[in-house]
Amino acid sequence: MLDWLWRCWVRRPAVDLVLAGAVVGLHLAAVRITGAGDVLGWPGREQRIAVYTTTATVVAIIGSFITAAVTLYAAATGPRMRLLRTDPEKGPEFRRNWMSILSATLVVSGLCLLAVVFDTAEHDPGGVHWLAEGAAALGVARAVRLMWLFGKVIIGNDLDLGDTRDPALQPSEPVRQPGA
Repeated sequence: MLDWLWRCWVRRPAVDLVLAGAVVGLHLAAVRITGAGDVLGWPGREQRIAVYTTTATVVAIIGSFITAAVTLYAAATGPRMRLLRTDPEKGPEFRRNWMSILSATLVVSGLCLLAVVFDTAEHDPGGVHWLAEGAAALGVARAVRLMWLFGKVIIGNDLDLGDTRDPALQPSEPVRQPGA
C-alpha cells in the first residue's frame, strides 16, 4: 500500500494540491467544530500581513534554491543521469516534478501576496487567512518533493562520479627506496 502511495505521489505532482487541500480542509473543520485552533485568525491584521509577506519572501528565496537544483540536474552528464533523462517513463516524470515545484513557488508567493491585498479587516471575517494557509500547505508539500528530487539528483551525480576513474586523481605508485 505504501509503495503504491509513494509511486502515486512521485508520478502525479497534483497530489500535492489534494494533500494541501485536505490539510486545510481538516483544519478548517476542526476550527469550526471546536471553535479553537485558528492560528492565523487569532492575531490582528498587522501580524497576519507580516506572516503573509514573510511566507511570500521565504518561498521566493526557496525559488532560487530550486533554480540551483535544476541547474545541477541540467548539468549532470553521467550515464545514470543521461539514462534518467532519456528514459521514456522516468524522464518526463522527473521534468514534470521539477516544473511543478518551480510553478508552485510562483503560486504560493502569489497567493500570499493576494492575501495581503484582500485581508483588510482587523479580524478577517472573509477568511483570507485560509487562502494563505492553503498556500503554505502547498509550499510544504512541494518542499518535500524538492528535497526528494534533489536527493535523487545528488545520489545519481555521486554514483556517476564514483564510476569515472580520473588518472590524475589515482594514487601514484609507491616509490621504491634504494636498497629496499
